[in-house]
Amino acid sequence: MKKHFIITVSLIFLGIFSGYAQIWPKVDKPKFDDASMLVLLFSKDDGYLNTIINYNFSGWAPAVIAPDGSIVRFRTFSAGADITSIVYAENLTPGEYVLTGFYHVYTDFGKLEKYKQENGDIITKYAPYDDMPYHSKQHIPLKEPVKINLEPNTIMSLGSYAVVFKYVGGVGSPTDDRYKLAEEETAVTIEKPDDDTALRYMKPWATPRWKKWNAKNPAEPLESD
Repeated sequence: MKKHFIITVSLIFLGIFSGYAQIWPKVDKPKFDDASMLVLLFSKDDGYLNTIINYNFSGWAPAVIAPDGSIVRFRTFSAGADITSIVYAENLTPGEYVLTGFYHVYTDFGKLEKYKQENGDIITKYAPYDDMPYHSKQHIPLKEPVKINLEPNTIMSLGSYAVVFKYVGGVGSPTDDRYKLAEEETAVTIEKPDDDTALRYMKPWATPRWKKWNAKNPAEPLESD
């Protein structure tokens, strides 16, 4: 009887979470009064828009330059049932930010083998901004960089983008660079800097920390079907 009760409760919770289309992602609370956030919507172009999935051997991240010249570290949320991938960076200072394109970071298995010989066995990880010694990085540029003047105490959108890509080898290939992108078959296919879909989708997120951020979010929520 107890076992059946646990299964029933689990199914109820599964149904609830499925109905809400997402479990809200991790975010740090605002750390200073003028703290702001940048977001964008990122998709894989398969002839239709699909979710970007970041693996430990192949992952994507925005290439955004901060006012001080550093590269902004973004998080990616790809668990929404009715959205592709939302990418966000919190606790940013006001100023001009420039999206130049997207990084693709992949594991070079020759470099990985050398690293293991020197450091022992490891599990590779998605760490696009950490310059791991077994990673190689490619920059897939936009047609034109997108500049945004991030205002204080707000959330602003860099827009919506999609990429089409192909690996040089992929699963089953014996080459060390099998997850490198074939750059002649890789490009940003959608560039909509003025799109605010990500902002509108995030607006209802209501954990205690997201409530603090969404109080800064000027967008109206997306209308549900």
